[in-house]
Amino acid sequence: AVLNHGSRWWAAFTSVRSLLRPQPRPMVENGVYENGATDAEDPLPRPEEIEIETVDLYRHDEEQAYVTLMSQEVKSLNFAAEENYTVRLCKELVAYHYPDELPLGSFELLASNKIRSDEETLGEVFNGDEYYCDRPDEAEDPDFDWKPRKEQVFSDKMLMQLSIWKKEWDEETKSYEPVDLSYMPYGKELTKQWKKLGYLDGKNMLRDEGELIAEGKITDPDKIADYRKREGLTSTLRETHLIRKKDAWEAAGEIENKDDVDEALAWLQRHKEKDYNAALKLQGRRAEGEEVEVEEEEPEPDDPDVEVYVCEPPPLRGM
Repeated sequence: AVLNHGSRWWAAFTSVRSLLRPQPRPMVENGVYENGATDAEDPLPRPEEIEIETVDLYRHDEEQAYVTLMSQEVKSLNFAAEENYTVRLCKELVAYHYPDELPLGSFELLASNKIRSDEETLGEVFNGDEYYCDRPDEAEDPDFDWKPRKEQVFSDKMLMQLSIWKKEWDEETKSYEPVDLSYMPYGKELTKQWKKLGYLDGKNMLRDEGELIAEGKITDPDKIADYRKREGLTSTLRETHLIRKKDAWEAAGEIENKDDVDEALAWLQRHKEKDYNAALKLQGRRAEGEEVEVEEEEPEPDDPDVEVYVCEPPPLRGM
């Protein structure tokens, strides 16, 4: 009786576990699948037919290509692969062996710093293209010439790896969040939070606070009042004291009383002494009747009015 009870329990357990695994593509009859394809047209194996090893191996086999699916959550999967194997098949393989930890839909596969689509084949993934990287605009850095490393080529049968990237669960929506590989300048959690609120631009940098207020994304009365004070103070420092706008705005953000001109001037004298003194000179020239203009931008390095001093390196000790 005990054996029968144990057998029934094990049968129930394996039945439930099998439901969590990717199901084989159902065949109608005579080797024809439900979508009308045949084995000749759809020669991909099923996950249970692929032999795997769960140790990280470096393999270079001239006859057979090997792929590793790497993860920090579970042991890596190593298997012999063909060029037409799809990313979807690799996902099914992961879910087949780790149905509890990594069910389908809970992760993505990455290669070359990119999320790979289900339809891509391993031959398309491992094609020798450069790794994806964020390149600066040419106007920002015209001398940028760094070359990222290139992906492996499948036909070379060298080490090929796909990273298993687990998605995070969103308690509010009760669903997995999309994988976000973008730059997180304010830390992971704060960047994600501000991104959801619409505070960030396309490069995950904070948008102008005035824009967010105008769009109704910032509604806190105290924050709006604080912003208006800083606007007024910045205008006063700019028009009356000839302080550059960006320096005036910085001072307004740093001082305790956001509309205190004297406190702002004291902060500028202490932290922006060079710019503060330049503003004093402009005020003096204006007082003498001269028409003056505040230069908001720093002068270009090749400006003929800018003197560049080249200092010799100090002598080495003992020389």
